[in-house]
Amino acid sequence: ENFEASAADVRKRVKDYSTKVYKRSHDTLTELRTAYICQRENSFYIDTVKSFRDRRYEYKGLTKKWGGKLKDADKSGDAAAQKECKNFVVLYDSLQLAHKCILNSFYGYV
Repeated sequence: ENFEASAADVRKRVKDYSTKVYKRSHDTLTELRTAYICQRENSFYIDTVKSFRDRRYEYKGLTKKWGGKLKDADKSGDAAAQKECKNFVVLYDSLQLAHKCILNSFYGYV
């Protein structure tokens, strides 16, 4: 005997069985859903991301500025100025990197 059946035959048999057992072949369901406000429409998220982006650019600029001062201090040989410049370079680079990580965490929300 051949036990293979076509997909249409299987579908027909399942539909007939469902109609016989459950007294219906299709269930219509009306569901009330709540619409959520898109975060793009909420200016808080957009303003927050823009402020973080602007601050990151500010810190990147300050990192470059203090990097230039560090080169000048290296040329002059002033140890105190070199230490101060290195500290500010590390500070501003860390701040811009932290802001970069935070901005990446916003990705997908706005």
